[in-house]
Amino acid sequence: MKKRFVLAFLFVILFVLSGCGMKMVEKVEDNLSEVTQQFFFGEAEKMYVTLSVGEREEKYLMDGKSHPKTDFSLFSVVFQEEIDKSVIIVEILIGDKKENVEMEYNSFSNSFMADLGKRDFSNKKVSISYEGNVVELENISNRFGVDWQKAVEIGCENLEDKIKKVINTSGVDAEFYLKVLDKKANNFDNFFWCFTLLTNKNESYSVIISTVDGSVLAKTK
Repeated sequence: MKKRFVLAFLFVILFVLSGCGMKMVEKVEDNLSEVTQQFFFGEAEKMYVTLSVGEREEKYLMDGKSHPKTDFSLFSVVFQEEIDKSVIIVEILIGDKKENVEMEYNSFSNSFMADLGKRDFSNKKVSISYEGNVVELENISNRFGVDWQKAVEIGCENLEDKIKKVINTSGVDAEFYLKVLDKKANNFDNFFWCFTLLTNKNESYSVIISTVDGSVLAKTK
């Protein structure tokens, strides 16, 4: 009888702890100021292209508070050689629909970028062409062993103590980001998830997570 009581007690404790963990993840997901849910990649001889699809703040403010969000599909083009322009016009093909898109240079990422807002990329061919150079993109996030939701869970596990400090009865005194680090821009051999916590006191903590097996490669203390 005593043994059964102990086992029942342990089960209740585990259930409560599990529930607390899921509540934390839910709180974090509700306060994601940017989350990449699909990630496309392609490269050619003269340039490489990424496409991040997900949700982010309508007014992108890194202020430690999550604001109303909107869908985004952010194209980024990086050239192997420097281009002396601040704006380029590319042709983007999504399925059987083509459109000319103006891309602006971003000095921080050393790339040309354009956000097409909400788009449906399901089972569609995606490519970009510029001055005769064509890059076809593949949804490589379909091959990730760890999807974005699992990456958020792993991020929460590794920053649990920090997250507990910003969750209170009145809300969450922080915002969170989940992005994909691409191998070209960061001189990596692979792609990684980057989960970031930014408090309203401008304190920042990040976890770098393998997209293959969910192992943590680095995190700030």
